[in-house]
Amino acid sequence: MVAPRLHWILPFGAALIVSPASVMAESDNTAEECEACAFEWEPRGYVEAGILWLEEDEPEFTDYRGFDRDGLFLNGAIDVIDRDEDGTYWSLQGRNLGLGSRSAAIHAGKQGTVNYFLDYQELNHNLYDSTKTAFSGVGSERLELSANWVRGDTTKDLPDLDLALREIDIELERRTLSTGLQFFQGENWDYDFQYTVDERDGTRLMGGSFLLRSAILPEPVDDITHRFDLSVGYLAKLWQLRLAYHGSFFDNDNKSLTWDNPFVVPGDAPRGRSAAAPDNRFNRLMLSGAFRPTRWFSGSGHIAVGRLEQDESFIPATINPSLGPVGLPRQDLDAEVNTLNARLRLTGNATRRLTLKAEGFFDERDNDTPVDSYRQVGTDLFLAELRENRPYSFDKSGGELSADYRLTNTTDISAGYGRERSEFTFQEVDATDTDSYFGELQTRPGERIELRVRLGWEDRDIDGGYDPLTIAPPENPLLRKFNLADRDRREIKISGNYYASAQLSFGLNSVYANDDYRNSSIGLTEARDTMVTLDASYSPDQSLNAYVYFTHQSIVSDIAGSESFGRPDWFAENDDTINAFGGGVQAREVVPHLELGVDLSYTRSRGTISINSRTPDQELPKLEADRFSTRIYGEYSLSDRWSYRLDYWLEYYDQEDFFIDGLAPDTSDNVLTANRESPDYLIHAVGISARYRF
Repeated sequence: MVAPRLHWILPFGAALIVSPASVMAESDNTAEECEACAFEWEPRGYVEAGILWLEEDEPEFTDYRGFDRDGLFLNGAIDVIDRDEDGTYWSLQGRNLGLGSRSAAIHAGKQGTVNYFLDYQELNHNLYDSTKTAFSGVGSERLELSANWVRGDTTKDLPDLDLALREIDIELERRTLSTGLQFFQGENWDYDFQYTVDERDGTRLMGGSFLLRSAILPEPVDDITHRFDLSVGYLAKLWQLRLAYHGSFFDNDNKSLTWDNPFVVPGDAPRGRSAAAPDNRFNRLMLSGAFRPTRWFSGSGHIAVGRLEQDESFIPATINPSLGPVGLPRQDLDAEVNTLNARLRLTGNATRRLTLKAEGFFDERDNDTPVDSYRQVGTDLFLAELRENRPYSFDKSGGELSADYRLTNTTDISAGYGRERSEFTFQEVDATDTDSYFGELQTRPGERIELRVRLGWEDRDIDGGYDPLTIAPPENPLLRKFNLADRDRREIKISGNYYASAQLSFGLNSVYANDDYRNSSIGLTEARDTMVTLDASYSPDQSLNAYVYFTHQSIVSDIAGSESFGRPDWFAENDDTINAFGGGVQAREVVPHLELGVDLSYTRSRGTISINSRTPDQELPKLEADRFSTRIYGEYSLSDRWSYRLDYWLEYYDQEDFFIDGLAPDTSDNVLTANRESPDYLIHAVGISARYRF
């Protein structure tokens, strides 16, 4: 969010000073004279300037909206386009130009010959503003405690904690600049170039630990990503080809984060250090195309090869001088991952009523990173045994066959079968096979009714056994990771529309999915997801439009665990329920020259975690969140050119989260927290603006 800027005061003042009456008379005459004239080749659009007032700076409300404080803000927008008879054009757009989350874009070119664009966006991600830290140097790579800091065994034994705590904002800012050029050569060739630079800076939270003692730390973010996209395409009558290159290059200005140790720990490590995300790069070359030799048969596909690389130099394995230097087998990881992706789709009409589709794919991730033995360092306090890195690779291949048949002019049925085989390295399983089936019915039993029903089945089976990896500490041999375990999935989707009249319609969209991990004794054993949405819209004429909707979703997960490192002896159920209701009305010219609108929404979510174990059954405190938001606006047109707008926002939010509520920095003996708090607010915001059209 930026402070009010002087260059927005002048256009807003001009918008308020110009006489609406004289502008109205001038525009009325112009409209009457040009009612049946030819198109005018001249710039047209609007500029808008105004004032926004925000009652309170609350991250949950201001997140991504561009506010960084409460109070007054100057804001503006512009949208202008100009086209000439020879096909040349240019346009200028700007949104939220006085706020921190803003955007501006320029497009220009000549239709069918050349196109150019320049786009800029800023985005503010406000995470928390109630956080506190005892460290200085926030935003840098070095977090320090005061010179007279006295360490303690627990957070309650830190005598200087209260005096050292200071409030900090946890937020990220992203700036993205994109530019591109596309031009055509004759009727067949086109060339496209795009470049994007994405820059982020700010802070986020991370954990730093010393064995059984840890602290929540403000981690600095300062990185930039450059992306290049180049392609050349050839378009013929019956086929087309495109050769494309994509490159992504990530550069992190922060190499590590070092922080002072606030605790007394065995080994007396004075500070800790954690490596930041390393610089890396990705290059990919892809050939894609499509063909249609006859009106009854077509196909499309692509093949792409890529490489990911990372050779950033290692930081030392430990910062603790008492451990001495720990040798590393190499200076950097020299990571290299080669990718190969291919996909082919074929579609053919066997008869006028029957359409057949076939699709095949192959996806390979070949990790060629060198394997070496590294000495393990436990939280900068002790040395452990040597351990080899495991460069994970996989191959996925498979395909799908489907058929669509038109039973009648109002009813279609579809059915299909798919198979996927996934092979892994350095995982608990060598391979999995997944078979999927679906059937679908689309029908219009009457002129006013549309109905769609889709049934899906998916069975994933491990090919071979499930062998836990040799790691320390070891995993329970009965544990099954849900992404690799045997699973049966059943899904049904029902959607439809009912058109009661030309003005009134109703909609239904529902999904039920059940995942059964039939051979998992420890881990996720079953998951169920149910969602139903009902909506209605009413539009008796062009002057009135109204809508309303209601959504219910329930997500239930069953988990089994073991305290004895054996058979399951405790069970948990996570039950999350979300209900959302909303509606709105938009009225134009019900009152002459006035447009009114109201949009409101209410969301209520509840989460429960129930545990059944050897001890009496228990239920953790509920996770609760309620949000009510409404926006009311009115726009009054003084003439064809001038209009004034008033916007009002109200939002209420209340959240209860036992994971963070009441957890002060010294509440937990072993963790120095950041004093996060669940949001609880009622906020008002008002905006006034003037718009001039030309």
